[in-house]
Amino acid sequence: MSPTAEPGGERTDSWSLTPRPQSERRPYLLVLSGAQFGEMFALDRGIEQVLGRDSGCHIRLRDAGVSRRHASVFPSSDGARLRDLGSQNGTYVDGIRVTDCRLQDGQRVHLGMHSTLKYCLCDEVEIEYQRRLAEGALQDPLTGLYNRRHFGHRLSAELAAVQRHGRPLTVLFLDVDHFGRVNDAHGQVAGDEALKMISHVMQGAVRREDVLARLGSEDFAVIARETASAGGRALADRIRKAVERSRLSFRGQELALTVSVGVAVVSSIATYEPARTDRAVLEAAEEALRQAKASGGNSVGAASPLSLP
Repeated sequence: MSPTAEPGGERTDSWSLTPRPQSERRPYLLVLSGAQFGEMFALDRGIEQVLGRDSGCHIRLRDAGVSRRHASVFPSSDGARLRDLGSQNGTYVDGIRVTDCRLQDGQRVHLGMHSTLKYCLCDEVEIEYQRRLAEGALQDPLTGLYNRRHFGHRLSAELAAVQRHGRPLTVLFLDVDHFGRVNDAHGQVAGDEALKMISHVMQGAVRREDVLARLGSEDFAVIARETASAGGRALADRIRKAVERSRLSFRGQELALTVSVGVAVVSSIATYEPARTDRAVLEAAEEALRQAKASGGNSVGAASPLSLP
């Protein structure tokens, strides 16, 4: 800040502002819909990058409708070239099917059954903003776990993969036993803290690739891919024991909490129909949870393996 003289001899203060240098804007693909909603894939200019389900693709998409090597994108200084690689379900840009086209900032690419991506140029500030938006849309604000919306998207994607690959899938429903007693005895603040602590314990009991979500209040769910009956039951019991053995307390008072778990295992799906198939699996997990609760809680109930038409 430096003083300057105004006409008539009065002095005033002024600031000399130095423009902040802008960071470089890089090309990205932002997932707008599908099981990977919110993910951002950085693209390297001058390098062709392949999108598809195959593990060898630069950008791997968890969508049963996406081909193993579905399309490729080649960013350059004046946009990007998008090519379809002979995919079964086609590649669409802003609703129009394409085989080879130029992508410009803001255009949308639709692949497979559920996946929509936006091609965009972003700097570091914009990337952080998009990341925070995605986290807010995917996460339960209290526990930090995935929310019901994301659970639904992932369940649909994983069930479609069961139909395509024939690999088993386990879905767990979990309920905190007698949770209302915590709120009644200690207040809602204690209840919220208990839910956060239980969430942390369960995160330590599941695998990194499992999807752990809070569905609402004291209800949780887990999606465990490529997990058959024995593995699903073992996972459920591991979570149950982890919560039972944890030393949860609030303001020096121990909270003896347990969970009941319902297990539903999908062994095969002949034809995946989103509404019908999803509902059948959720109803099986819910019924298994009712069995666990009916036995007095702190237990595991299991439905018969599902082989869906």
